[in-house]
Amino acid sequence: MVQGPGCSPKGRSSGRVCDVALTFDDGPDPGHTPKLLELLDKYQIKATFFLIGEKAARHRGVVQQIAAAGHALGNHSYSHAEPCQTTTAVFLDEIRRTRDLLETISNRPCTLVRPPKGVLSAGKQLGLWRLRMTIALWNVDPRDYSMHSRQQALTWGAAYRPRAGDIVLLHDNHPWATPIVQSVSRFRGHAGGVRFVRLSDWLQ
Repeated sequence: MVQGPGCSPKGRSSGRVCDVALTFDDGPDPGHTPKLLELLDKYQIKATFFLIGEKAARHRGVVQQIAAAGHALGNHSYSHAEPCQTTTAVFLDEIRRTRDLLETISNRPCTLVRPPKGVLSAGKQLGLWRLRMTIALWNVDPRDYSMHSRQQALTWGAAYRPRAGDIVLLHDNHPWATPIVQSVSRFRGHAGGVRFVRLSDWLQ
């Protein structure tokens, strides 16, 4: 999955709704993730969190907060190792290990996966299919990990124009995802009919 579906029916006379998915990689982070969760709750936005297994093991309580808030959990490998230096066997073992951990913590299935840096070999892709995992990439990348200020994040958010099926890549181990969410939240209830959804909503 690189993009979600197009516009969905909104009502007989009210046009169509544009679904957009906000996704967050590289958490959970005990400093940034809870603040982000508070903001998402304030704006009633549901999102998808792709978690690193070794961080989830250290911060189980934050994972539970994400799940309890109704967000989707995704698998971002156990160690986030450099793709070109990770064999297929090691990568798939990390995916299984992280899947088992997240399912134990959240008590629900975890079948979404985003490989580190979005890089997959044919063997790794085949292995994920055999594990019945759904590969989810992205089509909008603000590069928040390289931003240096809140204003830089707000500027990106002000310039963003949602398109149906957008999958936005953000990172909850950096502080700049929060102002971006604050900025794009203005599209909720927008005349154009923007709705923020979990990736799992598109798979049902």
